[in-house]
Amino acid sequence: MFSRSHVVALVRAAAGLTAVLTTPAIAVERPPRPNVDALPVSVNSTREQLMLGDRIFHGEAARGTCFQCHGWDGKGTATGNDLTNGSLNWGESFAQIKATILNNMKLAPGQDGDLTPADVDAVTAYVWALVHQERMENQVAR
Repeated sequence: MFSRSHVVALVRAAAGLTAVLTTPAIAVERPPRPNVDALPVSVNSTREQLMLGDRIFHGEAARGTCFQCHGWDGKGTATGNDLTNGSLNWGESFAQIKATILNNMKLAPGQDGDLTPADVDAVTAYVWALVHQERMENQVAR
C-alpha cells in the first residue's frame, strides 16, 4: 500500500502534469507576410490566382505547407530556398517554377498538401510574384 505522503506526492504530480498539458502554447512571432496586393502579376496568371496561391502557400487553403520550408515571409529556411531574392536554382520563368513545384510534389507525395492542377497554377503565380517583386520595384523606380 501507498503511504499518505506517497498519495499526496502522486496527486501533486498529476496536478502539475495537468497544468502543463492545459497551458496554452506560446505564440511564435512570425515575420511579416508579403503584401499580396503589392505583388506583380504574371502575364500567365490572374490576380485571383495570385491571391489563392498566397493562401495555399500559407496553409490557409488546400492544406498547403509551402511556408514550412520556404518561411512565412518566403525568405527560406534550412530546408527551403529563399523565394524573394530574385534567383531560383531551376529558373524563374512561370513554366520553370511550375515544373519545379510539380517535380517536388513527385519527390515527396502528399507533403505539399492536397493540390489540384488549379492550385499548382495558383502557387506558381504566387512564387513567380515573390521571385519578381524586387525586379518590378526596380523597374518602377527608374
